[in-house]
Amino acid sequence: MSAKKVVPSLNLGSLSPTRNQLVDILRESIIFGTLPPGTQIKQEEICKQFSCSPGPVREALRELESEGLLFHYPNRGVFVAEVSNHEIAEVLIPMRLLLEKFALCNSGLKFTSAAVNSLNEQIAAMRIGAETGNSKMAEEADARFHLITMQVGGSEHTLQLWNSILSRIRLKFARMGPMDDTSHKAAEHQKLLDALLANDPDQISQLLEEHIVASVIEKVRTTSI
Repeated sequence: MSAKKVVPSLNLGSLSPTRNQLVDILRESIIFGTLPPGTQIKQEEICKQFSCSPGPVREALRELESEGLLFHYPNRGVFVAEVSNHEIAEVLIPMRLLLEKFALCNSGLKFTSAAVNSLNEQIAAMRIGAETGNSKMAEEADARFHLITMQVGGSEHTLQLWNSILSRIRLKFARMGPMDDTSHKAAEHQKLLDALLANDPDQISQLLEEHIVASVIEKVRTTSI
């Protein structure tokens, strides 16, 4: 990581960024390639760029290490992680599927009207994204939909495990580029929402497998990145 700015500046006036703000900015910079795999992350350079003390930076880097986006090598430093196709296909996607099934297959009664409204908003955003050719909008709504369902249906521990693998999946998919076709997303998620509200574990399980595995694994296995 060179001395020049490699992550976006915060528009905070004279305020120093909080630990959470640093986590968010560094995470997005890693996932979307501003900080590519293998980049060394130097605490003192982050402090200088954001005019902040070492404490929040140190905590932010630890958080990103826990998410698997950074690796610390003794006597060498902290570096941006790489995620292989094999790890995505054989470890991370199956783990995500297992966690979502565990959290959601018997969670129907947990979904309040406010949560359902939020999920419907994401489905609407997927539909608009597909209709306007805005694949990023559709994919971000997809990600928010699953985050909401896990926040509602999952235990604290399950959600923590799920969050720990999602950043690495996002990192890989961002490098692969947007999905070629997002036209199916709204309909898929509407079916999943209906199954959640009907508290139909068999249907939930089937839909999660179709959405998480069938539509994703093949792209990973046929991509050289």
